[in-house]
Amino acid sequence: MKNLIYTLFFACISLTVLGQDMTAAQTEFEQGNEAYKVGNYTEALENYQNAKEETQGVAINYNIGNTYFKLNKLPEAILHYERALRYEPANTDALYNLRLANGMIVDRIENLPQSKANIWWKDFRYGLGPDGWAMISIALAFLSVALLLLYYRPVSRNSRRLGFFGGIIGLLLMILTISLAQSADNYRETHITGVVFTNKVDVKSEPREGSTNVFVLHAGTKVNLLEKNSGWYEVKIASGNRGWMKADDLEEI
Repeated sequence: MKNLIYTLFFACISLTVLGQDMTAAQTEFEQGNEAYKVGNYTEALENYQNAKEETQGVAINYNIGNTYFKLNKLPEAILHYERALRYEPANTDALYNLRLANGMIVDRIENLPQSKANIWWKDFRYGLGPDGWAMISIALAFLSVALLLLYYRPVSRNSRRLGFFGGIIGLLLMILTISLAQSADNYRETHITGVVFTNKVDVKSEPREGSTNVFVLHAGTKVNLLEKNSGWYEVKIASGNRGWMKADDLEEI
């Protein structure tokens, strides 16, 4: 009994502290918004960074990206737009601003050619992100239960038939969307990317200084991170080219 009381006591303290942290973070976020509105971008950035630890998500990363963009720090802006999109891949504002920022960096890397069907499937499968598919799954669960309850009510035969078959279809769609949510979550966890922060980087054929230069990247370019080896990353760019660069030259998204 005494242990239970202690557990409840410390749980209450933890929730109180967490609530205070979230309130402080929200205050910093709002102060950042006010500073941004009047063009005080340096102060806005400081406020957003103070709030960031407690308010990770779309809004904070999107606002930090906008602030860096106003300060003409494109690699940092691109990094935070990309981080916002990890939470909400279909966010139109972040996608638009990311395209603007990418249009201002040095590297223009053409994507590997893909079929329209493949692009459509990838957008459909991962575009909503795990949270989006999870919300659809919850909505389908409620709809299915409502339709199946209709089957057991004393209503017309056609209504009962609608309830039965509609509920079954809803349950099957719910299973599908749960699978898509898991797939999107797995993609987000395993598809690790980064943004180059050094102005000019010689990408090497091997993870060592004396190896051959295979291509050059510049600040702001997004890369896929394939493997890490003694302070080096094997990276892959949109064109399919691969090479090694120092971990200090990039920031993981």
